[in-house]
Amino acid sequence: MSEQTPITSKLNVLLWSTYDIANTIFSMGIVSMTVLQYGTLLGMKNGFDYGLSYFLASIAVSLSTLIVAITIPVMGTIADNNGKGKPGTILFGSLTILFTGLVFLFDNVFVALFFFLSANIFYQWGNLFYDTMIPRICQDKDTGWVSAVGVALGYFGSFFAVIFNFTAIDFFTEAVTLPDNIGTIDPSQYDAVLGPKADWLGHLGSMWLICALGFLLIALPFLLAKEVAGKNRLKEIGFRNLLGSAVSETIETAKEIWYYKDMRWFVIGWFFTVDVVQTVINIMKPAAVNGFGLSEGLATLLLLVGVIFAVLLTGIAGPIADRKGPKFLAMIVSIVWLVALAIPIFADSFDENINLPIYLRFLPNTTIYLMAILIGFGMGSIWVVQRTMTVELAPPGKVGRYFGFSKLAGKGSSAIGMILFGGVIGFFASAAGLGSNALAYKVGIGLLLVLFLIGFTCFMRVKSHHEKFLAGERAPYND
Repeated sequence: MSEQTPITSKLNVLLWSTYDIANTIFSMGIVSMTVLQYGTLLGMKNGFDYGLSYFLASIAVSLSTLIVAITIPVMGTIADNNGKGKPGTILFGSLTILFTGLVFLFDNVFVALFFFLSANIFYQWGNLFYDTMIPRICQDKDTGWVSAVGVALGYFGSFFAVIFNFTAIDFFTEAVTLPDNIGTIDPSQYDAVLGPKADWLGHLGSMWLICALGFLLIALPFLLAKEVAGKNRLKEIGFRNLLGSAVSETIETAKEIWYYKDMRWFVIGWFFTVDVVQTVINIMKPAAVNGFGLSEGLATLLLLVGVIFAVLLTGIAGPIADRKGPKFLAMIVSIVWLVALAIPIFADSFDENINLPIYLRFLPNTTIYLMAILIGFGMGSIWVVQRTMTVELAPPGKVGRYFGFSKLAGKGSSAIGMILFGGVIGFFASAAGLGSNALAYKVGIGLLLVLFLIGFTCFMRVKSHHEKFLAGERAPYND
């Protein structure tokens, strides 16, 4: 926490939120819409088969997430001791932009995926410093509202990402998609399957450069945002000593959280739930195109439906958290997610040539648009849960550290989630000889449903301290 109570300025919150808009361009445009398809196609262009190419792209996502998981608690401690979150946000946001643009320049799959890996690490570090600014730009009673404003406005970045996707298709080269039976196609036929793609693998290659430039331009107003400064130990003891101190403080914080039951159950619950959320972010577009038979345009429309309802509905999450508390919000959001994940498991495919068992297609295929609406609300609101719950459970002066550990749980689980999901796709699409991405995605989403149910159970074990928090009491609370 900062050393004095900041005044909640709507203009300042708006300036702060522009970074949420900008970094969502990376999240939606690159992580959701580009990297898995691009990495798979680039791997195939480099001579690997579909299953291995998809797995390599999944590993890049997972490895970057794992590195973030290992380093994020220490980065959180550094953020607390730095006194401000803005400088770190600017530094790591700039590096994200740089390495995203570099992917555009290389055709070697390993080099390109390394640059993506680096960009994703810097993106997550930048988000950590950005989140620690919340108690430094608003009063305690406004944390839910400010968190929701940032998340809701952030989804405008998804609109930009969708526009960039259509721009790439219209002005550069044709959209590239894969047939459902790609896992059974002989490698020598890949060039014919991919079709005209120039040197950029269709529209996917240009997305890296467009998203990097979009991130840069939209984040510029963030430079004007102000925050109340805390104590800056970095200037007092230097970075090397601060880093050593951060490691020891991180170990102590880990012990503290383990014996702090509410935070422990929240971190465990977050481990499972954000595993699902991050995996869904990564596979939304590939699942729509390769798993449910939508065209490139309809898949983008499906994402747009989710984004629209994220913007429209996420705003109600803040007032719910402010009035009823983050635990109550967590319960509502979890139920929404469970319903949303059940729909695609039992929905029919848009491709009439795909034969699935009746018990896996008894819902009309159009119900996946309902899924998109529910995920739109759930995707935005789950981050409001994380921000408000962490701020409420963190002792004074330890917001960055507690954010670090919640992100540690999330990133560690996300790495595991993408490996598991990539393994499911590789096995059912190729190794099992079934040649069906549709079945593979249904099995993978079923796994996500089980994981989210475990996380929901853990959330329900966290006690609500919301009334005490509003009354001015701070963790650790006296029960």
